[in-house]
Amino acid sequence: MGHEEFFVTDGERVKLKGKGVYFVRCTPPGRAINQSSANDNEVLFGEISAHTVTSLNTIINQVYKPLVDRLDDSAWGVCEEDQKKEFNSVFDKFAVELKEALKSLQTNITLEQFPRRWEQDAKNRQKVPDQQMISDFEKIFNEWSEQIQEALDSTDNEKKEEKDAGPKQELDYWKQRMRKLTGISEQLRSKNCRTVYYVLTQASQQPSDQLAKPRDKIYLSTSKWRSIELRVTEALNEAKDNVKYLQTLEKFIEPLYDGTPETIKETLPALMNSIKMIHTIARYYNTNERMTGLFVKITNQMIKNCRTNILNFGAIRKGEAPKKGQQPNDDVLWDHETYPPEELIPVL
Repeated sequence: MGHEEFFVTDGERVKLKGKGVYFVRCTPPGRAINQSSANDNEVLFGEISAHTVTSLNTIINQVYKPLVDRLDDSAWGVCEEDQKKEFNSVFDKFAVELKEALKSLQTNITLEQFPRRWEQDAKNRQKVPDQQMISDFEKIFNEWSEQIQEALDSTDNEKKEEKDAGPKQELDYWKQRMRKLTGISEQLRSKNCRTVYYVLTQASQQPSDQLAKPRDKIYLSTSKWRSIELRVTEALNEAKDNVKYLQTLEKFIEPLYDGTPETIKETLPALMNSIKMIHTIARYYNTNERMTGLFVKITNQMIKNCRTNILNFGAIRKGEAPKKGQQPNDDVLWDHETYPPEELIPVL
């Protein structure tokens, strides 16, 4: 049974398993802390738990976001409309990202720990592995391999796109894929996995007469594991690279969702230049299939935006308030009294 221990870390290599206290120094380097004052804003501190993402998601999505959504104009004071819009956009994006990150953590696979009764034996690198230990490790090793392969296959097949999907769906897909693969990669590098892999590798190097089962069978298991590690690494590198480049398009595709046809025309040259850059230097995303798919999604969203603006134009002519997100049906668009071409075309 483990004992409680208090220690200090920068958090880079130590995983939080229980409660922790953080300290952030706000003073310039070399300036002494005023120890006579309990709280003088020179050092910020607080408590965090092992479930930090869950707690942060609850605070943001269930406390702060509802409060921000209910703010009236007077609460914003002298804040300009553009600043208000930018804050709401960034805040909503962060809330969604946090929710998706938590969902990814909850749905990702968890590799079982190897039996604790072999913990001391596994630490003794000079000792020949026990036969029962080898059998237990080989069993759990094969289970891990199947779990990871199934997760990789499901990740490869989960890109089911809607017919009129927009460019945000493309970025969201690669972000979600990157989070899942990161979780798998971290477990592959964990002490749990490395210990089992080392023991089986050591066993595969022992003379056959010292093993109760064929040495080749163990060797095939470790070889299969190495191929899985390579597959995970390559898939993760691809996802990271695609997210990095697709994120450069974010500020240019926002008008496709929130802007007018006029603002879309203004941002199209910059958007095309960014896509050209991706096609030129991206390592994974510059294939004809992916670039064509991205243009299709951009076109889909441009059409959606224009249809929404047409509906709003017709609603305003009728003296009605535009309905957010509602799409006009094709019959209504042929109503020349509501949508006279000579007035509609300049608007678009």
